[in-house]
Parts: sequence; C-alpha cells; structure tokens
Amino acid sequence: MIKKETRVDSPCVKICKYNEAFMDGKVCIGCFREQFEITNWLRMSDEEKALALKDANERREEFKKFDAWY
Repeated sequence: MIKKETRVDSPCVKICKYNEAFMDGKVCIGCFREQFEITNWLRMSDEEKALALKDANERREEFKKFDAWY
C-alpha cells in the first residue's frame, strides 16, 4: 500500500496584526491563529493543523461579528 503524503499549508497571509480588544490580543487578525499555533505550526501534526484551521475559521467568523459591532 502506498501512503499518500499530505501537507497542510500555513494560513499565514504575512500580515501579522493583533487587536487587544479581540480575544485579549492573542489572535492574529491576519490568519486568525493563536500565538501558540503560529509558534508551533511546523511541529504540529496534520491532524493538529486541521483542528487549528477549523478553530481559526471559527475565530474569523467571530471577528466579523466583533468588527461590525466595534
């Protein structure tokens, strides 16, 4: 059986910005990852990266509500 190699690319958009009022300033509002996820991305498994991306998408949606309100 041939094992298919997969790679989860970083969602980094090279625009690292933080807003202290959004999630205590611990989430980049460029890629919506937490500082821990950014720092450890290269050490994370594909499964961990997939979960981080799911969480980042949820944070992105939350930011849309926050930004509209703010």
